[in-house]
This record gives sequence, structure tokens and C-alpha cells, in this order.
Amino acid sequence: MQLLSRRNIRLFAIIFSITALISGLGWFVFLRPEVTSLNKPAQVAGSSLQNITLTEFDADGKLIWEITSKQADYRQDRKIADVQEVKGKFYRNGEPLMEVTGDKGTIDQASKEISLEGNIKAIAVQEKIDMVADQMTWKSEQDLLKATGNIQINKPEDQIKMTGKELTAKPSINVYSLEDNVIVTSVKPPLEMKSEKVTWDAKRDRVFSEVPISVIQVKDKMQLFANKGDWNIQKKEVIFKGNIKAKDPKLDVDIEAEQAIWNLDKKLVSLPVAFKGVSKSRGIVVNAQKGEAQLQEERIKLTGQVSASFSSTQGVVNADQVEWLIPTKTITANGNINYRQPEKSLNVQGDRAVANLERQTVIVTGANVISTLNP
Repeated sequence: MQLLSRRNIRLFAIIFSITALISGLGWFVFLRPEVTSLNKPAQVAGSSLQNITLTEFDADGKLIWEITSKQADYRQDRKIADVQEVKGKFYRNGEPLMEVTGDKGTIDQASKEISLEGNIKAIAVQEKIDMVADQMTWKSEQDLLKATGNIQINKPEDQIKMTGKELTAKPSINVYSLEDNVIVTSVKPPLEMKSEKVTWDAKRDRVFSEVPISVIQVKDKMQLFANKGDWNIQKKEVIFKGNIKAKDPKLDVDIEAEQAIWNLDKKLVSLPVAFKGVSKSRGIVVNAQKGEAQLQEERIKLTGQVSASFSSTQGVVNADQVEWLIPTKTITANGNINYRQPEKSLNVQGDRAVANLERQTVIVTGANVISTLNP
């Protein structure tokens, strides 16, 4: 009897040990905690992780972003993380696009979007363009960057800066469109451009606007307004179109036209279509088919059905070509000259006419000068 009891005790001990072993293995297999890594943290609903790096890849396995954060809090849907003190890099087809920092943000793994806010600073890697904003959202699958708030874009190499309130950009091709009270400033040449919407194609060195625009040359205070404009930074040339009004306070000349080309380096304004020029202080109004104004030399050339009227002499000159030298107060007309003073019933025809604005005289010359005076 005593022997049987010992055997029973041993058998019971063996069965208990086996049961405990099986239970331990079951707990390890089915109930063990989830293992996480630095780059792929456990996305447990409501979890919070410290000092982590988050990466995302596209369908081809190419890097989309790499984000480091002091803290990441996962929401209940497990696909969205709220991050603090963000620093990261954006990629397109595996190539680096931008480097960004911000106070906080949201990472949506399902839509592959990143939203940041607070003291945002970014650098477009390819063109070395600096950017600051209040809020920023990058939609990686659309290659679309949007920003709002006090936006500033700066390219130190070209000494160009843009400010505005709303930004839509394609970082991979370096095209940035700013809206709402946009101001573009250039150090060399000293230029300021204003509009409600301006697009900067940084790769092609173009700044253009399809809505009304104003440009002022800071040094000479010359201003030009138009329905739209296109600035070629490399050529230092701006093309304006539609309802153009140019004002040069130094020359005291206002110009109205439908198209103008302003060469900033040569200080030359070309007018390839019909235009009107007015100098109120001198009492002069001119019309022509085309012309150009050399701002530095203070010289204006007009060609094609030129008509100039002078309030001082109550006279009108028609000619093929007219050159106006502003410093010498001299206007010279050539080709098919017809000078009239209607109030005096005077009509003079010739090949050349020279008007001196200071002396208020007009001299018509040529091989066959014809003067008509009707009493």
C-alpha cells in the first residue's frame, strides 16, 4: 500500500510538470507581447512612443519619407500618428526632394500624407530653395505640396525672395505657385513684383503671373502694370501683356500699350505693338505703331504712323519715325513730315522736322518743303 502511494505521487508529479510545460508554451505562442523595431514601431491603438524614426516606402520599395520625432502617439485607427518635434526628409522615386522641420504634425500611412504646423522650415534639395510657413501638407502620391500662413520662399544663389499666404507646389519639378498678396523681390536687378498669384518655375528660371501684376524698378522708381507678365530671370527680361500702363517719374512719361518687353539689364523698354505716350508736364502726346525707350540714355524712338501733338505750339506732327532726346528737349521726326497748327491754319510738309520744346519752335526741312497758310 505504501509502495502504491509513492507511485501515485510520482505519476501525479509527472502529469503536473507536463501540464505546466504545455501551458507555458501556449502562453508564449499565443499571448506573448508584440515585438517592435525602431523603424516599424508597434501601431497599437492609443500607444505612445519616444524618440523614433518612421519610414514609408512606395509599391516599388522606394523610400517616400524618413521622419524622426521626439514623440509619436497612434490613434485608434492605427494608421495615423501624431508626432512632436519633427525632422524629416521627403523623397520622390527614391530621390531626395525636401528636408523639413516643424513643431508638430500628423502622419497618415493610409493616404501617405504628412501634415506639419508651427515654425516650419524646409529646403528644396535640387534647387537649394529655402522655405518657411505656418502649416504644410505633403501628398506624396500626388507629388503635391501645400502650405498656408506667412510663407516665404528664398533662393540665396539668385537673391530672389517670394512671400504670400497660400502655396501649391510640385517639389519634384521645382514649380511653386503663391497666392494672396504675393510679393517677389530681387536684389540684382533691384526689382519688386506684386500680384495675387505668381508662379515660380525655379528649374527654368521663370517667374510669371496670369493675373494683374505690377512691377517696380526700385532704383529708378519706374512702375509697370499689366494683365499678366513673364519674367525670364536668366535673360533679365520681363514680357508684359494686356492693358499695360507704365510710369517713369524720372522721365515724366506715361505709356499705354497692349504689349511691352522690359530688358532690366539694358534698361530698355520695347513696345512691339501700337501704343500711346504722354508727358503731362511737357504737354506732349505721341502715338505710334511701335517704339522703344532707352531709360539710361533718356531716349525714346517711335516708328510707324507716328503722331505727336504739342500743347505749347498747338501743333501736330505726323511722320514715319520720331526720336525724342529728353535731356536736350529735342524731338526729331523723319519721313513724310506733316506739321499742322489748326488754330493758325498752318500746314507744313517736308522730309525732316526738329522741335525744340524749350524754345517752342518747330523747323521743317527737306528737298521740297511745302508751306500752306490759310488766312
